[in-house]
Amino acid sequence: MQYEIYLDVLFAENLMMNYFLLRLTVLLLANTATKWRSLASSALGAAVLVLWITVFRWCPRIVCVLIGIGVTSGMVKFGCNTKTWEELVRGWICLCLSSFLLCGAIRVLQRIAGTKGVRTTFTAAAAGYGITCCLILIRRQIQKAQNKTVLVLLQMQGRWKKVKGLYDTGNSLRDTTTGKPVSVIPYEFILELFPDEMRKGIAELMEHKEVTNPELLIKLQPHYISFRGINGSGLLPVIRITEMVLIQGNTKKCIQNPVIALTGWNSSSPRGYEMILHPDLMDR
Repeated sequence: MQYEIYLDVLFAENLMMNYFLLRLTVLLLANTATKWRSLASSALGAAVLVLWITVFRWCPRIVCVLIGIGVTSGMVKFGCNTKTWEELVRGWICLCLSSFLLCGAIRVLQRIAGTKGVRTTFTAAAAGYGITCCLILIRRQIQKAQNKTVLVLLQMQGRWKKVKGLYDTGNSLRDTTTGKPVSVIPYEFILELFPDEMRKGIAELMEHKEVTNPELLIKLQPHYISFRGINGSGLLPVIRITEMVLIQGNTKKCIQNPVIALTGWNSSSPRGYEMILHPDLMDR
């Protein structure tokens, strides 16, 4: 049985597939390789395949395998701009994963189209590449959001309150007296941490009024700090409670005497979150 192989079509198909695979690998590695590096590396890989078809195909199998490994490693090294052996190995793994994802997408799209051929393959590869990129980016955004959310347990003299917190890189508040990072929460969320006689004093503190019985709030060390935000600037009342516990997955972090700024009802927290945490409280 004989086959006719059009070298220009073979080169174009492999150039396209190599480029898509390398760009997906760069995306998975979260690398900074430029598109031109990936394109040049893809062209090199496609050219070597054409040379193998025309020149090297009579070489022993082990030689062909070694050439394939060397060329692929070079594509990953140059096209993905990997700098260490560890990155190169991860690049190989990501390239294999990208190939699996892209080939699967092409097969599905070809089946939906009901046709095969060069044009269908090009279209399916481009569509599969776009879909796969979108899925990877969506997954990355979800992971990024999950990494910023945390379960917060607040404790004051044996009373506990559970809230949903969010690490916010825009929160740069620090206590002017201690220099500690300040987290922000609407004061209504934590009133149950305090006995009734202290709640009136906290409400007066929030309204910037003279506290009727200041001795009741001594343990909270209340004072004000200045802030500047999108909606303006001013003074925020700040207190210190006994303990704050941050739980994220299997990680648990206990903070003694944390500094907390109090705001009005839902004035500081984005939708779905009850407390804004200072980014310096994150485990790095």
